[in-house]
Amino acid sequence: MKMSDLQACLDWLEDEYPNEVDLSPRKCGDMIFEKLPEPLREFYSIYDSADFPFGHIFSPEEALNDPVAKQAFGDEWFEFGCDDYFSFWLCRFEPDGEGLWFDPWDHDSETDPEPAFADLPTFLRCLAGEYEDTAW
Repeated sequence: MKMSDLQACLDWLEDEYPNEVDLSPRKCGDMIFEKLPEPLREFYSIYDSADFPFGHIFSPEEALNDPVAKQAFGDEWFEFGCDDYFSFWLCRFEPDGEGLWFDPWDHDSETDPEPAFADLPTFLRCLAGEYEDTAW
């Protein structure tokens, strides 16, 4: 069986940051998946949440039941995580015209979110790279 790109990415992150990655096992039932954006379903089919040195992926219940995020992002974006500094991790409910879904949106940027990544592994690898570039 071929390892998924997501699992390969998560394995790489665990190797890259030993003792700094925490992947919590899945806790939610199947009914929750239809409420999640399609590109996040593989992650949430295995895991409930994740902590990385550069941010966090929220549990699906936490993300789905955040009234502030619902008010801020409406039905277009799903806030599934953050970096604890300045950005919200967003996934569109539908891809844009170029097939892009994800944006690490800086809430101080005074711009609207705009998708920049097509999949979760690419998104996470980019964030890890930025973290490495800014690490002291």
